[in-house]
Amino acid sequence: MKETPEQVIDRSAKIVVSFFVASAGLWLLAAALLAYVAAAKLTDPFFLSSYEFFTYGKIKIAQANAFVYGWGGNSIFAVTLWIIARLSQVEIRGRILLLFSGVIWNMAISFGLLGILDGHMNSHEMLEMPTIVWPALFISYAIFAFLALVIHRSRKNPNTIAPQWFILASLIWFPALFLIAWNGLEINPARGTLPSVLSLWFGQSLIWLWLTPMALGAAYYIIPSIIGKAIDKYYLAIFGFWCIAALAPWSVVHHLEGGPVPMWIPAVGTVMSIAMIFPIAVASTNFHATAFRDIGKVWNNLPLRFVIFGTISYTLSSYIGVIFSLPDVAKLTQFSIINEFHFNQRVYGFFSMIIFGMVYHMLPKITGKEIGKSAKSFHFWTSAFGVLILLLAYLIGGLTHGVLAQQTSLDWSSSVITSVQPYFKITKYAFVILGLSQLVFVINVWKVIFPNPFAALFESDIEKKEKTA
Repeated sequence: MKETPEQVIDRSAKIVVSFFVASAGLWLLAAALLAYVAAAKLTDPFFLSSYEFFTYGKIKIAQANAFVYGWGGNSIFAVTLWIIARLSQVEIRGRILLLFSGVIWNMAISFGLLGILDGHMNSHEMLEMPTIVWPALFISYAIFAFLALVIHRSRKNPNTIAPQWFILASLIWFPALFLIAWNGLEINPARGTLPSVLSLWFGQSLIWLWLTPMALGAAYYIIPSIIGKAIDKYYLAIFGFWCIAALAPWSVVHHLEGGPVPMWIPAVGTVMSIAMIFPIAVASTNFHATAFRDIGKVWNNLPLRFVIFGTISYTLSSYIGVIFSLPDVAKLTQFSIINEFHFNQRVYGFFSMIIFGMVYHMLPKITGKEIGKSAKSFHFWTSAFGVLILLLAYLIGGLTHGVLAQQTSLDWSSSVITSVQPYFKITKYAFVILGLSQLVFVINVWKVIFPNPFAALFESDIEKKEKTA
């Protein structure tokens, strides 16, 4: 039987996409383990205290980098290649170079995390890995981005649609953000308060302009693909895209409210954060008006259920983020653990849930093997439960922390810390649940990527018995 164009593309993507998905899964487990250790140390400071590598500061930073660059980077590479190739109707080219860039990327992250744990780190947000690893990371990323753009440039249809806009923008924005930040922090270090502004700007923009557009692009692709209907009010998508491009880089500086920086900087960030209501509303309208036309299909299709959970999480928590950017609210929450709510919502509740759905959707097409429904269902419910517990603990605990910290008459250790401790314990258990769900995800993925070497032998024995009978 002659292969369809989609089957040809999937066959060309099999090895490369499987490599990036398998690598992403390992980094996800590493990040889950580090997240648990960090959470456990907040409830028991003496946990692993005899090991110099496992101080809270090192573990926390290593966990964030493993999650964003390890899990996030590899999953972005896998999803980018498959969606761009599918939409371009072009086979994936340069597979050896793509694998080479992936190996360099993962080796550089490994050395970078070891450097962090050994105390050799930079002080810039999401640029903490030792300086020596960044050239290797940048070169490997440049190789990947160039080959992805070659695939897009070879597309058969000259027109582009929303998934391509967001994914290609994400692909280009990461090196642009890095070069701007690296120049101002390392090559030509800025003076005064600018380095602190630039450091925070890069760390926050990495989430808004790298992870977020990728997840939105994947959602724009997978929802109509599974539902079988065009995106509702699709004409708004281009408005939402340019709103994120124009507003997100400025909105992130509202986190500097109350910091030692000129007052106009967080003021501009607050205005832009409020304006982010527009792209949030556009994405919510596009996704949910489309998905809820057939709520039964959303519920019965597990990949789509993951994605819709992620888009709802994106909508609700983004509106919460707008409220927290208001100066009067920020004064209460700015230096509380509410910032953990923002980070974990983006990486767990939004980005990861959409990537899980995307992997479950594309991997069977690439490998020709379906993942068990019960295993996917278990993964969904444990992930959803863990995310909800984690975010509620950080949200309520952060508000409690912020309000009590403003009461100067209270004793810090007996009142503030004691009141926040129960929420730290909840986050520790939430990370256990999330770690279990992520282990299930990795097992699900690896079972279809790496076939059981005894499967063929087992099947042949059955056939022999049937023939004998």
